[in-house]
Order: sequence, then C-alpha cells, then structure tokens
Amino acid sequence: MIRGYQALIDPAAIGRGLRVFAGVRLMRHTCADVIAFEHGVTQLPEVVACNHIAGNFDYLLQIDVADLPAYENLHANQLASLPGVATVTSYVTMKTLSLDIT
Repeated sequence: MIRGYQALIDPAAIGRGLRVFAGVRLMRHTCADVIAFEHGVTQLPEVVACNHIAGNFDYLLQIDVADLPAYENLHANQLASLPGVATVTSYVTMKTLSLDIT
C-alpha cells in the first residue's frame, strides 16, 4: 500500500521559484514519435513531472525554473525543439495552495 516516502523541497530555496504548467501537443502519435518525445522530455531537469493526458493536450508538464527569463530560454531552446512537438501552451503559476488531505 505504501509506495514510498519523500522529502518536500521548497523550490524557491533551490533557485526554482517559478512553476509553469505546459500543455504539449504532438504533431503525430506514432509509437516512435511518442517514445522520442518522452525520452527527450525526461532529459530536462527543469521538468519535474510529465503526465500523458486526455483532452486538448497530449502531455501536461510541471516545470520549475528560477524566473520568467529562464522559462523563456527553456521554452525557446529546448521544449519547442523536442521531437514531435507541434505546440506548447504555458500556464504560469501565481500561487500554490497547501491542501491538507487527511
């Protein structure tokens, strides 16, 4: 039942104070394109979560970076050039609420 334990690190304390969610749509959905994208995205240390989803996007990424210029650089030079990427739609987090789920 218990899958593990983890430390929760404050992103701002390690220079990653800006959280961006990015919806990624692929050009094609062949097995090779999906594998190439997934391999490429897992190589980006700023991407802390990658979810394959149903809906308007194929993937929803959680990205933690220092600031907006850092995200702009990541977007322009790495995300947009990942294999098979057609579009990237960014959502900048303004505030994150702490939820007590007990």
